Amino acid sequence: IDGSGIVVTNNPVIVDADAIKVRLQDDTEFEAKLLGRDPKTDLAVLKIEPGETKLTAVSFGDSDKLRVGDWVVAIGNPFGLGGTVTAGIVSARGRDINQGPYDDFIQTDASINPGNSGGPLLNAEGTLIGINTAIYKGAQGIGLAIPIDAAKRVIAELLKHGEIPPPWIG
Repeated sequence: IDGSGIVVTNNPVIVDADAIKVRLQDDTEFEAKLLGRDPKTDLAVLKIEPGETKLTAVSFGDSDKLRVGDWVVAIGNPFGLGGTVTAGIVSARGRDINQGPYDDFIQTDASINPGNSGGPLLNAEGTLIGINTAIYKGAQGIGLAIPIDAAKRVIAELLKHGEIPPPWIG
């Protein structure tokens, strides 16, 4: 998400890992350090040291402005086929699939298959509007992504604290 080497993915992609590697489209690999993760929102933040490699950060879009019917593309590594891009439309917003306390997913018919988790969901302008996270169990053609406007708040907390601090009043 920035040129210094901050990478966002899903929590299950890295949970219980002994070592984490990030592979770029050109097959360049980097060792990654876990900066923080939050199982409830299904997000994890990593850091790589790019050295001389120039990283291009994705531009953040505004997921709150998404409309049902807007075109989107999902990028991922389904079944080990890296750099796969699929296109579709936003089928629903604010989808609750009873996965956790913060369900507010973007539903799309862009194919999100095993291996797409943690990859970007981009709008027609090429800006990041979601993070691919799940497939609706038992259904084909129903993919879900975490809206970037919700993820930005979580990412900021993970960068600052390494976890989501519990709320406190008093």
